[in-house]
Amino acid sequence: MPKKFCREFVIIKGHALQVSMYMSCVLGIKPLMDDWIPTHAIGDFRKACRKYGLHCREDIIFLDKNKEDIGKEVVGRENITSTSGIGLPLAAKVAGTIHVFVSKDKNLLKEGMWYPAIIKNRVVFQPRADTLNYGAVLGYPDCCIRFFRKYNNWDRYSYLYEVLKNTKTTPSFLCNPFLKDMVFSYIYHMPCGYDCVKTKTLVSRLRKEIKKLEPDFVTLADTYLKMPFLVFYERKVYGFEGSLNRDTIRYKKYHFLFPDKRKNIYAGLFKRSDRVRMDRWHISLFKGNRYSGTIDTQQSGFAPEYPFMIQFS
Repeated sequence: MPKKFCREFVIIKGHALQVSMYMSCVLGIKPLMDDWIPTHAIGDFRKACRKYGLHCREDIIFLDKNKEDIGKEVVGRENITSTSGIGLPLAAKVAGTIHVFVSKDKNLLKEGMWYPAIIKNRVVFQPRADTLNYGAVLGYPDCCIRFFRKYNNWDRYSYLYEVLKNTKTTPSFLCNPFLKDMVFSYIYHMPCGYDCVKTKTLVSRLRKEIKKLEPDFVTLADTYLKMPFLVFYERKVYGFEGSLNRDTIRYKKYHFLFPDKRKNIYAGLFKRSDRVRMDRWHISLFKGNRYSGTIDTQQSGFAPEYPFMIQFS
Protein backbone atom coordinates (compact mmCIF):
# COMPACT_ATOMS: atom_id res chain seq x y z
CA MET A 1 0.00 0.00 0.00
CA PRO A 2 1.59 3.30 -1.05
CA LYS A 3 1.68 5.91 1.70
CA LYS A 4 0.22 8.54 -0.62
CA PHE A 5 1.19 8.51 -4.32
CA CYS A 6 -1.41 6.53 -6.35
CA ARG A 7 -2.79 5.04 -3.13
CA GLU A 8 -6.34 5.61 -4.40
CA PHE A 9 -5.94 3.08 -7.20
CA VAL A 10 -4.93 0.34 -4.75
CA ILE A 11 -7.92 1.04 -2.51
CA ILE A 12 -10.34 1.11 -5.45
CA LYS A 13 -9.09 -2.15 -6.96
CA GLY A 14 -8.55 -3.95 -3.67
CA HIS A 15 -4.98 -4.90 -4.62
CA ALA A 16 -1.76 -3.23 -5.75
CA LEU A 17 -1.22 -4.99 -9.06
CA GLN A 18 0.15 -2.56 -11.66
CA VAL A 19 0.54 0.24 -9.10
CA SER A 20 3.97 1.05 -10.56
CA MET A 21 2.37 1.37 -14.00
CA TYR A 22 -0.12 3.91 -12.65
CA MET A 23 2.80 5.79 -11.13
CA SER A 24 4.57 5.69 -14.48
CA CYS A 25 1.52 7.06 -16.32
CA VAL A 26 1.02 9.86 -13.80
CA LEU A 27 4.72 10.74 -14.02
CA GLY A 28 4.43 10.99 -17.80
CA ILE A 29 6.83 8.12 -18.49
CA LYS A 30 4.37 5.47 -19.68
CA PRO A 31 2.09 6.78 -22.46
CA LEU A 32 -0.80 4.32 -22.05
CA MET A 33 -1.86 1.40 -19.89
CA ASP A 34 -4.88 -0.83 -19.48
CA ASP A 35 -6.42 -2.47 -16.44
CA TRP A 36 -9.52 -4.20 -15.10
CA ILE A 37 -11.65 -2.29 -12.58
CA PRO A 38 -14.56 -3.76 -10.53
CA THR A 39 -17.87 -2.59 -11.98
CA HIS A 40 -19.03 -1.23 -8.63
CA ALA A 41 -15.91 0.95 -8.31
CA ILE A 42 -15.78 2.54 -11.77
CA GLY A 43 -17.12 5.88 -10.47
CA ASP A 44 -14.38 6.16 -7.85
CA PHE A 45 -11.84 5.11 -10.48
CA ARG A 46 -12.87 7.93 -12.82
CA LYS A 47 -12.54 10.36 -9.91
CA ALA A 48 -9.02 9.12 -9.09
CA CYS A 49 -8.00 9.47 -12.74
CA ARG A 50 -9.20 13.08 -12.79
CA LYS A 51 -7.22 13.82 -9.63
CA TYR A 52 -3.99 12.65 -11.27
CA GLY A 53 -4.66 14.23 -14.65
CA LEU A 54 -5.39 10.95 -16.41
CA HIS A 55 -7.99 10.28 -19.08
CA CYS A 56 -9.95 7.02 -19.05
CA ARG A 57 -11.82 5.05 -21.69
CA GLU A 58 -13.98 2.05 -20.84
CA ASP A 59 -14.00 -0.94 -23.17
CA ILE A 60 -16.22 -3.87 -22.14
CA ILE A 61 -17.30 -5.72 -19.02
CA PHE A 62 -15.10 -8.75 -18.52
CA LEU A 63 -16.14 -11.83 -16.55
CA ASP A 64 -12.92 -13.71 -15.75
CA LYS A 65 -12.92 -17.40 -16.58
CA ASN A 66 -10.11 -19.91 -16.15
CA LYS A 67 -9.15 -21.61 -19.39
CA GLU A 68 -9.77 -25.01 -17.80
CA ASP A 69 -13.38 -24.00 -17.06
CA ILE A 70 -14.25 -22.89 -20.59
CA GLY A 71 -16.74 -25.32 -22.14
CA LYS A 72 -15.96 -27.28 -25.30
CA GLU A 73 -18.85 -25.56 -27.05
CA VAL A 74 -16.82 -22.31 -27.15
CA VAL A 75 -15.25 -21.96 -30.60
CA GLY A 76 -11.59 -20.94 -30.39
CA ARG A 77 -11.07 -21.91 -26.74
CA GLU A 78 -7.88 -23.86 -27.55
CA ASN A 79 -6.16 -20.68 -28.80
CA ILE A 80 -6.54 -18.62 -25.61
CA THR A 81 -3.18 -18.18 -23.87
CA SER A 82 -3.43 -15.99 -20.77
CA THR A 83 -6.28 -13.48 -20.36
CA SER A 84 -9.63 -15.22 -20.78
CA GLY A 85 -13.20 -14.32 -19.96
CA ILE A 86 -16.70 -13.56 -21.21
CA GLY A 87 -17.20 -10.14 -22.78
CA LEU A 88 -20.39 -8.16 -22.14
CA PRO A 89 -21.48 -4.63 -23.15
CA LEU A 90 -20.96 -1.81 -20.65
CA ALA A 91 -24.75 -1.47 -20.26
CA ALA A 92 -25.03 -4.97 -18.78
CA LYS A 93 -26.07 -4.93 -15.12
CA VAL A 94 -23.66 -7.57 -13.88
CA ALA A 95 -20.86 -7.72 -11.34
CA GLY A 96 -17.53 -8.13 -13.07
CA THR A 97 -14.63 -5.98 -14.14
CA ILE A 98 -14.49 -3.23 -16.73
CA HIS A 99 -11.52 -3.21 -19.09
CA VAL A 100 -10.20 0.36 -19.13
CA PHE A 101 -7.50 2.34 -20.92
CA VAL A 102 -5.68 5.13 -19.09
CA SER A 103 -3.42 7.88 -20.46
CA LYS A 104 -2.44 11.50 -19.94
CA ASP A 105 -2.96 11.97 -23.67
CA LYS A 106 -6.66 11.71 -24.49
CA ASN A 107 -5.88 11.03 -28.15
CA LEU A 108 -3.97 7.86 -27.26
CA LEU A 109 -7.05 6.22 -25.76
CA LYS A 110 -8.37 5.30 -29.19
CA GLU A 111 -5.24 3.19 -29.72
CA GLY A 112 -6.22 0.79 -26.92
CA MET A 113 -6.47 -2.85 -27.97
CA TRP A 114 -9.11 -5.28 -26.73
CA TYR A 115 -8.21 -8.69 -25.40
CA PRO A 116 -9.69 -11.99 -26.62
CA ALA A 117 -13.17 -12.30 -25.17
CA ILE A 118 -15.84 -14.99 -25.34
CA ILE A 119 -18.95 -13.53 -26.95
CA LYS A 120 -21.90 -15.83 -27.64
CA ASN A 121 -19.76 -18.97 -27.35
CA ARG A 122 -17.10 -17.71 -29.72
CA VAL A 123 -13.69 -16.28 -28.87
CA VAL A 124 -13.33 -12.92 -30.61
CA PHE A 125 -9.69 -12.00 -31.20
CA GLN A 126 -8.25 -8.55 -31.81
CA PRO A 127 -7.04 -7.66 -35.34
CA ARG A 128 -3.46 -8.68 -36.04
CA ALA A 129 -2.56 -5.09 -36.95
CA ASP A 130 -3.66 -3.88 -33.51
CA THR A 131 -1.57 -6.56 -31.82
CA LEU A 132 1.57 -5.53 -33.70
CA ASN A 133 1.05 -1.84 -32.91
CA TYR A 134 0.02 -2.13 -29.27
CA GLY A 135 3.48 -2.56 -27.75
CA ALA A 136 4.63 0.77 -29.20
CA VAL A 137 1.51 2.51 -27.87
CA LEU A 138 2.24 1.11 -24.40
CA GLY A 139 5.73 2.58 -24.53
CA TYR A 140 7.73 -0.65 -24.74
CA PRO A 141 11.27 -0.56 -26.23
CA ASP A 142 11.33 -1.33 -29.96
CA CYS A 143 13.89 -4.13 -29.52
CA CYS A 144 11.60 -5.86 -27.02
CA ILE A 145 8.61 -5.48 -29.34
CA ARG A 146 10.48 -7.12 -32.21
CA PHE A 147 11.61 -9.98 -29.97
CA PHE A 148 8.09 -10.48 -28.63
CA ARG A 149 6.65 -10.64 -32.14
CA LYS A 150 9.08 -13.43 -33.02
CA TYR A 151 8.95 -15.62 -29.91
CA ASN A 152 5.53 -15.11 -28.33
CA ASN A 153 4.27 -18.45 -29.60
CA TRP A 154 3.28 -20.82 -26.80
CA ASP A 155 3.14 -23.76 -29.21
CA ARG A 156 6.78 -23.42 -30.23
CA TYR A 157 8.73 -21.49 -27.61
CA SER A 158 9.31 -21.08 -23.91
CA TYR A 159 9.47 -17.30 -24.06
CA LEU A 160 11.38 -16.63 -20.84
CA TYR A 161 13.99 -19.19 -21.88
CA GLU A 162 14.38 -17.46 -25.25
CA VAL A 163 15.00 -14.21 -23.37
CA LEU A 164 17.71 -15.96 -21.34
CA LYS A 165 19.39 -17.21 -24.53
CA ASN A 166 19.38 -13.64 -25.84
CA THR A 167 21.03 -12.26 -22.67
CA LYS A 168 24.69 -11.45 -23.36
CA THR A 169 25.83 -9.80 -20.10
CA THR A 170 24.98 -9.87 -16.39
CA PRO A 171 21.18 -9.97 -15.81
CA SER A 172 19.93 -6.72 -14.28
CA PHE A 173 17.11 -6.54 -11.76
CA LEU A 174 15.79 -3.59 -13.78
CA CYS A 175 14.95 -6.10 -16.54
CA ASN A 176 13.28 -8.66 -14.26
CA PRO A 177 9.71 -9.34 -15.54
CA PHE A 178 8.87 -12.23 -13.18
CA LEU A 179 7.04 -10.09 -10.60
CA LYS A 180 4.86 -8.16 -13.03
CA ASP A 181 1.75 -9.99 -11.80
CA MET A 182 2.85 -9.79 -8.15
CA VAL A 183 3.03 -6.00 -7.56
CA PHE A 184 6.78 -5.43 -7.13
CA SER A 185 7.90 -4.81 -10.68
CA TYR A 186 9.07 -1.78 -12.63
CA ILE A 187 8.06 -3.22 -16.00
CA TYR A 188 4.99 -4.86 -17.44
CA HIS A 189 6.58 -5.99 -20.68
CA MET A 190 8.82 -8.90 -21.53
CA PRO A 191 12.34 -7.60 -22.22
CA CYS A 192 14.29 -8.95 -25.18
CA GLY A 193 17.12 -9.81 -22.78
CA TYR A 194 17.60 -9.75 -19.03
CA ASP A 195 20.27 -7.15 -19.80
CA CYS A 196 18.28 -5.04 -22.31
CA VAL A 197 19.90 -1.58 -22.43
CA LYS A 198 16.72 0.25 -23.46
CA THR A 199 14.71 -1.42 -20.69
CA LYS A 200 17.36 -0.51 -18.13
CA THR A 201 17.30 3.12 -19.30
CA LEU A 202 13.50 3.26 -19.09
CA VAL A 203 13.33 1.63 -15.66
CA SER A 204 16.20 3.67 -14.20
CA ARG A 205 14.22 6.83 -14.91
CA LEU A 206 10.99 5.43 -13.46
CA ARG A 207 12.68 3.98 -10.37
CA LYS A 208 14.39 7.30 -9.64
CA GLU A 209 11.09 9.19 -9.76
CA ILE A 210 9.16 6.64 -7.66
CA LYS A 211 11.93 6.66 -5.04
CA LYS A 212 11.36 10.37 -4.48
CA LEU A 213 7.67 9.77 -3.73
CA GLU A 214 7.44 6.21 -2.37
CA PRO A 215 10.91 5.09 -1.19
CA ASP A 216 9.51 2.10 0.71
CA PHE A 217 8.10 0.67 -2.50
CA VAL A 218 11.49 0.90 -4.19
CA THR A 219 13.20 -0.78 -1.23
CA LEU A 220 10.79 -3.73 -1.33
CA ALA A 221 10.80 -4.01 -5.13
CA ASP A 222 14.59 -4.01 -5.30
CA THR A 223 14.79 -6.74 -2.64
CA TYR A 224 12.31 -9.06 -4.32
CA LEU A 225 13.62 -8.49 -7.84
CA LYS A 226 17.09 -9.60 -6.73
CA MET A 227 15.94 -12.95 -5.32
CA PRO A 228 17.05 -16.23 -6.93
CA PHE A 229 14.43 -17.59 -9.30
CA LEU A 230 13.55 -20.98 -10.75
CA VAL A 231 11.71 -20.51 -14.04
CA PHE A 232 9.72 -23.20 -15.84
CA TYR A 233 7.60 -21.00 -18.14
CA GLU A 234 5.51 -17.83 -17.84
CA ARG A 235 2.89 -19.30 -15.53
CA LYS A 236 5.26 -21.33 -13.39
CA VAL A 237 7.97 -19.20 -11.79
CA TYR A 238 9.29 -19.50 -8.23
CA GLY A 239 11.20 -16.89 -6.24
CA PHE A 240 13.25 -17.79 -3.17
CA GLU A 241 14.40 -15.97 -0.08
CA GLY A 242 17.83 -17.53 -0.17
CA SER A 243 20.92 -17.80 -2.35
CA LEU A 244 21.88 -19.25 -5.72
CA ASN A 245 25.22 -20.97 -6.15
CA ARG A 246 25.74 -22.35 -9.66
CA ASP A 247 23.08 -25.08 -9.98
CA THR A 248 21.65 -24.97 -6.43
CA ILE A 249 19.30 -22.64 -4.58
CA ARG A 250 19.22 -22.78 -0.78
CA TYR A 251 16.22 -21.05 0.73
CA LYS A 252 14.20 -20.34 3.85
CA LYS A 253 11.01 -19.38 2.05
CA TYR A 254 9.66 -19.66 -1.47
CA HIS A 255 7.09 -17.63 -3.44
CA PHE A 256 4.94 -18.85 -6.33
CA LEU A 257 4.79 -15.91 -8.74
CA PHE A 258 1.45 -16.36 -10.48
CA PRO A 259 -1.90 -15.12 -9.12
CA ASP A 260 -3.74 -18.41 -9.72
CA LYS A 261 -2.43 -20.54 -6.86
CA ARG A 262 -4.04 -23.63 -8.36
CA LYS A 263 -1.10 -23.62 -10.77
CA ASN A 264 1.27 -24.14 -7.83
CA ILE A 265 1.31 -27.92 -8.22
CA TYR A 266 4.63 -28.24 -6.37
CA ALA A 267 3.50 -26.39 -3.23
CA GLY A 268 3.94 -29.34 -0.89
CA LEU A 269 7.29 -30.29 -2.35
CA PHE A 270 8.81 -26.83 -1.99
CA LYS A 271 7.31 -26.37 1.47
CA ARG A 272 8.99 -29.47 2.87
CA SER A 273 12.35 -28.66 1.27
CA ASP A 274 15.09 -26.06 1.73
CA ARG A 275 17.32 -26.78 -1.26
CA VAL A 276 16.66 -27.22 -4.98
CA ARG A 277 19.26 -28.51 -7.42
CA MET A 278 19.07 -28.52 -11.20
CA ASP A 279 20.79 -30.88 -13.63
CA ARG A 280 19.76 -29.78 -17.12
CA TRP A 281 15.98 -30.50 -17.23
CA HIS A 282 16.05 -32.66 -14.09
CA ILE A 283 15.28 -30.91 -10.78
CA SER A 284 15.83 -32.46 -7.33
CA LEU A 285 14.77 -31.11 -3.94
CA PHE A 286 16.23 -31.75 -0.50
CA LYS A 287 15.62 -30.98 3.15
CA GLY A 288 19.07 -30.83 4.72
CA ASN A 289 20.78 -33.93 3.37
CA ARG A 290 17.52 -35.81 2.89
CA TYR A 291 16.03 -36.18 -0.58
CA SER A 292 12.52 -34.66 -0.87
CA GLY A 293 11.46 -35.33 -4.43
CA THR A 294 11.98 -34.75 -8.13
CA ILE A 295 10.45 -32.52 -10.79
CA ASP A 296 10.65 -33.61 -14.41
CA THR A 297 9.67 -31.21 -17.17
CA GLN A 298 8.33 -31.53 -20.67
CA GLN A 299 9.98 -29.67 -23.53
CA SER A 300 7.25 -30.25 -26.09
CA GLY A 301 3.58 -29.53 -26.65
CA PHE A 302 1.72 -26.36 -25.65
CA ALA A 303 3.71 -24.07 -23.32
CA PRO A 304 6.91 -26.17 -23.31
CA GLU A 305 9.05 -25.93 -20.18
CA TYR A 306 12.75 -25.18 -20.39
CA PRO A 307 13.62 -24.56 -16.73
CA PHE A 308 16.52 -22.41 -15.62
CA MET A 309 17.85 -20.72 -12.49
CA ILE A 310 18.74 -17.04 -12.44
CA GLN A 311 19.59 -14.24 -10.01
CA PHE A 312 19.67 -10.57 -11.02
CA SER A 313 22.35 -8.10 -10.01
